[in-house]
Amino acid sequence: MTSEELTRIDVNLREKAYPIFIGSNFLPQIGTLIQPYTRSKKMFLITDNLLEVLYLPYVLEGLEAAGYEVYVLTIEMGEGSKTFKEAEKLLEKMLKIGCDRECAIVSLGGGVVGDLAGFCASILLRGVDFIQIPTTLLAQTDSSVGGKTAVNMAAGKNLVGSFYQPKAVFIDVHTLKTLDEHQVLAGFGEVVKYGLALNADFWNWLETAGDQILAMNEEMCRYAVEQCCRIKAAVVESDELEQTGLRSLLNFGHTFAHAIEAVSGMRGAILHGEAVAIGSILAAWLSVDMNLCSQELPEKISAQFEKWGLPTQFDATLKNSDLIAAMKKDKKTTGDHLNFVLLESIGNSVLAHDVPIKSVEYIFNEKGRKKSGFSFY
Repeated sequence: MTSEELTRIDVNLREKAYPIFIGSNFLPQIGTLIQPYTRSKKMFLITDNLLEVLYLPYVLEGLEAAGYEVYVLTIEMGEGSKTFKEAEKLLEKMLKIGCDRECAIVSLGGGVVGDLAGFCASILLRGVDFIQIPTTLLAQTDSSVGGKTAVNMAAGKNLVGSFYQPKAVFIDVHTLKTLDEHQVLAGFGEVVKYGLALNADFWNWLETAGDQILAMNEEMCRYAVEQCCRIKAAVVESDELEQTGLRSLLNFGHTFAHAIEAVSGMRGAILHGEAVAIGSILAAWLSVDMNLCSQELPEKISAQFEKWGLPTQFDATLKNSDLIAAMKKDKKTTGDHLNFVLLESIGNSVLAHDVPIKSVEYIFNEKGRKKSGFSFY
């Protein structure tokens, strides 16, 4: 397979522009495809212990056939690896092996691997080339595009990081075949965000095709990945560094989601995409409370989520005080003001500033928490 046979989407960021290539079963040819986007034959490939077994052999075959000198660095899969400590270990290994500013870091894996590898690339020798090979639905449709890199802190998710665009993104949708149902649902939680917040036509298509995506129909998955990448590329082109508010709309559901993740513990108790699904429902109900839409909207969205098997409520034991404290540490918070992306209608979202804490607590108690007969403050 050649680059001409792949779908190409360009992210037009002037001197930081890069392509996204989307196809199926092309990993053995990755060495040929990647050559225009590297300056050196020396490469550090960061992956996790599951991908090391599933897809690393194919990628290594392709890279080594093209003459690359590849050093593989493996992390434990899961959110628990996305830390400063893990980044330091990776950086020390790369420096010990030997690197210069023309070497490249390649990520092979999901969002955790991509975020961590990209963060390392952004600070190693003040920045080396970075290439993404995302293998999960969440990474292919969201985290691999846009240049956000980060590690988690005890205070919350993604609180330390950088904007650092890759040189290229290579998406092989065939890798989705090996995801378990839990990971598929988590990725789908990010996919539906694009329709709800930014594109009603995409949401309408998902209502029809969503079940086929969840069943990993490759043609439908490829179309969904392409549409998500096109939507995100257009937003990133207009607001790369989140300065105008447009890119913030991609964070629909995330203020709630990051708080739920932080309070639940960021070691896999709840997957990011699951938290985003719950956060999307809560944001829709908060939109009603803020008089932006009618209650029919979150009711419609909740019913569709339930048909798909997406979660709509969080653990009843999570306390309001802990969730609000986590929200106040969110990157979108300014001072003590809580900011949310809310809905006026499907495909039409707005950034709401200074949302009253009492409104958020009301949503937690009445709509968010799995009913136990108690309110938690």
